[in-house]
Amino acid sequence: MVDWGFVATYGPHLVEACWITLAISAASLVLSSIAGLGIALVRIGPGRVLPGLAWTYVWIVRGTPLLLQLFAIYYALPAAGIRVGPWEGGIIALSLNSSAYFAEIFRGAIRAVPAGQREAALAVGMMPAQAMVRIVLPQAARPALPPYIGQATTLLKNSSLVSVIAVPDLMLTAQSIYSSTYRVVEVMVMTGLLYLLMTSLLQIAQTVLERRLGYYTVR
Repeated sequence: MVDWGFVATYGPHLVEACWITLAISAASLVLSSIAGLGIALVRIGPGRVLPGLAWTYVWIVRGTPLLLQLFAIYYALPAAGIRVGPWEGGIIALSLNSSAYFAEIFRGAIRAVPAGQREAALAVGMMPAQAMVRIVLPQAARPALPPYIGQATTLLKNSSLVSVIAVPDLMLTAQSIYSSTYRVVEVMVMTGLLYLLMTSLLQIAQTVLERRLGYYTVR
């Protein structure tokens, strides 16, 4: 049987902590999306040095655990004289980690746009940057959307790791509650449902955007 009294007592604390999880995830999503697009453009750009550095960044970030990156930022940086708080450290780690994945998503989507589209834009007098912004990127948005939402969902779930550096997010709040009440199952079920609700909102957003971008044929 569900102990509704327990839910009514501790549920609001978990819901309140969701806003912290959402705030950290949203800030990280914005920063990592911008950084990821920049890295993708560098990777497909001319030359060897900058694309090589961008590839190296993606290789290192994708090849190491997020938890290790989080510890490196929050604990190792102070040793170098750079101090960051729990919130800043969590957002920086999530942003750096996700930017590497977004970079590959955007790079693949840009590569999926037929080369003739860019060539036609250049032929009518557009500058390369104009052709990228006005022609290529809008067309790349369609193939990029599903993996982008998938990575955004992963980012939101990975935000639970910031609890290890004492950010009072949903996971840390859940740990505090079951540590004091010893009701692990009930707390974890409520926490899981709240994460499911937040990630479901992203799936709904994906469906709406897919319809706007013409994934489905309206009959």
